[in-house]
Amino acid sequence: MTPFADLPAGLVKGTPGIYRLGRPPADLTRRLRASGWTIGTLERAYSKEAVLRGIGQALEFPDYYGANLDALWDCLTDLERPTALIWSGWQDMAVYHADDWARLRHVLGERVTQEPPFAVVLI
Repeated sequence: MTPFADLPAGLVKGTPGIYRLGRPPADLTRRLRASGWTIGTLERAYSKEAVLRGIGQALEFPDYYGANLDALWDCLTDLERPTALIWSGWQDMAVYHADDWARLRHVLGERVTQEPPFAVVLI
């Protein structure tokens, strides 16, 4: 077994996308960094406001980041390196704030089609 066999091949190869991992390896962050990703982590944020603030902090957006979907798009498209956002506890937002979840997924889904590579890892 290769050291990355339990990760989706796309993540190992630097392929952008939204990935859902049921059981992430304990050393997920280290392994993604070894594959060339810059990593940001977000935990248990589920309201739109908390998620937008959390993403800004996780990805170290500039102070002028407005924590709304337009500002999120602007800052995501300003990323200069392959970046992966690891988000644990996303399920609450998807269930309890389904409309906000759909809009956020749309923005994140659009960003993964841009350069440099961007990935969202849902755990």
